[in-house]
Amino acid sequence: MAGTDTTRNQLAAAVEVFSDHPEQWAMLAERPELAVQAVHEVMRYSPVILNTMRVPVEDVELAGFRIPAGTLVIANTAAANRDSDVYDEPGRFDITREDAPAMLTFGGGVHYCLGAHLARIELAEALTTMARRMPNIRTTGPVPWKSMTGITGPANLPVEFTACP
Repeated sequence: MAGTDTTRNQLAAAVEVFSDHPEQWAMLAERPELAVQAVHEVMRYSPVILNTMRVPVEDVELAGFRIPAGTLVIANTAAANRDSDVYDEPGRFDITREDAPAMLTFGGGVHYCLGAHLARIELAEALTTMARRMPNIRTTGPVPWKSMTGITGPANLPVEFTACP
């Protein structure tokens, strides 16, 4: 799963987001140096991994709540990526977002995704190439997503475009 399903699904999610924001797609085509920022913003705005599970080894107090050791905790990282206390206008998709805090889609600390750097490179290269060669990409119908268990993303992605040489 890791390294293939995640990247493939994140690329499809990125194309869907950019189809809804054609001005951002055009900007990426004109300014390929924004590709890494675009990947970060896509993964913050429309992640395909929505949560992470942890089991504390000792009792923990968090925001006034006691979590006993051994309790399964599911953290909603997708919601954290849209936290208005952390991100300025979190509902806005902007590949030029400056000084954005780290998004949590790749996890954190000792649980940070081992393939994060490779995934970023793959996604940046794919999006840069696609934006250059498919300048007017757009969805042609509904984009249903797979169930939100594990890795999600578009189940199918009906798009059309006029290819450039």
